[in-house]
Amino acid sequence: MIDPSNITTNTATLDELEELILFWVCAAGKNGRTAARCLDTLLDSIHKEGCSPFDCIRACNKPLPQLLKMCGIGCYNSKAKSFIQLSESSLNLRTCTADDLESIHGIGMKTARCFIMHSRSTARYAGLDTHILKHLRTKGVENVPKSTPSSKREYKRLEKEVLKLADKAGMSPSQYDLMIWNKYSVKSTPRVR
Repeated sequence: MIDPSNITTNTATLDELEELILFWVCAAGKNGRTAARCLDTLLDSIHKEGCSPFDCIRACNKPLPQLLKMCGIGCYNSKAKSFIQLSESSLNLRTCTADDLESIHGIGMKTARCFIMHSRSTARYAGLDTHILKHLRTKGVENVPKSTPSSKREYKRLEKEVLKLADKAGMSPSQYDLMIWNKYSVKSTPRVR
């Protein structure tokens, strides 16, 4: 299962990269711990021995939106479409660009950048989630919205600010992101089933 408080990996297997990109799709608009738990439930329910997460999605004989909904994954129709497009794409998850990922339904700048930043040691990206945006406001950066900007120009402006702060702290972008996430995230309590 993905651990959102320790998510950076530069040595992931292909199966782990597939799970990681699915996590980032699930995490859009959701608490990271909840997204990890829901994805784990989904993958457990469709897992077949010897199958990668994408193989299991392609081989699933039940309607994926219903499965995502049952596992607690919100926006399940849209995320099912993302999962299917990812699993049917020929993207190389080790080398794909942010633009490549953004060509998949439901993957925006933040999701693409978070995946790349946390799976490649040399990545120079920032994931502008609510925690990072709040942090930017506390650092005196001007005109920081409360939610992820949809304008590429605005996103890149704020991304540069995060990268400057990471450099000033002597940290990689992924280390800085994780430090901020762990500082601001709320520890969710597991649901009783």
